[in-house]
Amino acid sequence: MCGRFTLAPASGQLFGTRFGLAEDVEVTPRWNIAPSTSIPVVRREDGSNRADFMHWGLVPRWAKSPADGARMINARAETLTEKRTFSPLLESHRCLVPADGFYEWQAREGAPKQPWFFHQPDDAVFSFAGLWTTWQPDPDVEPLESVTIITREPNDVVAPVHRRMPAILAQEDEEPWLDAGTGVEEALSLLSPVPDDRLAAVPVSTRVNSVSNDGPELLQPVSPDDAARESRLF
Repeated sequence: MCGRFTLAPASGQLFGTRFGLAEDVEVTPRWNIAPSTSIPVVRREDGSNRADFMHWGLVPRWAKSPADGARMINARAETLTEKRTFSPLLESHRCLVPADGFYEWQAREGAPKQPWFFHQPDDAVFSFAGLWTTWQPDPDVEPLESVTIITREPNDVVAPVHRRMPAILAQEDEEPWLDAGTGVEEALSLLSPVPDDRLAAVPVSTRVNSVSNDGPELLQPVSPDDAARESRLF
């Protein structure tokens, strides 16, 4: 799964340039992005890329409450076409979720789970493949746009830590993913494993376990023993 990620781009990595936006957007650096918060999303509208902020946790049109989105922060790539929630969105509601890293937790016998941070070796911004929708059960209710991050089987870098990972798009595949002219089967073929040399893995502090902690210090490498001691404090 993907339950936490980071987006704290360096000063030179402007969103407008990186994602071909008609207008740039201001992104507040965040090192511990959690579900049920507002996150930047890139989508295609009228032939142009635009960035909007959406609720992380897909709220289907048929949902009774936005709280239903808590169960849909992720969507499995292998079953997208089988699920009534996600299948209709594959044709025209594909999007990018910009990130520059993500966390996964490694189970350890007799010890707390160890968080690991995964990022590109050059710390560049990349994108997760996502799906979005609009929830508005009644005309008098303010519409809510929400997004889910697609996951897939892990590559060899993530596999020792977790059995799932977010679907990371190659940069050259981002435009085809956004393009409604790209058929569903072709779009699904873009969700291929990210090459192992595009990801680096670092064990980090269990401070990331708390959503109240958010700062660059979360990315500092730690030893598993140090993390175990920290887990008794945080």
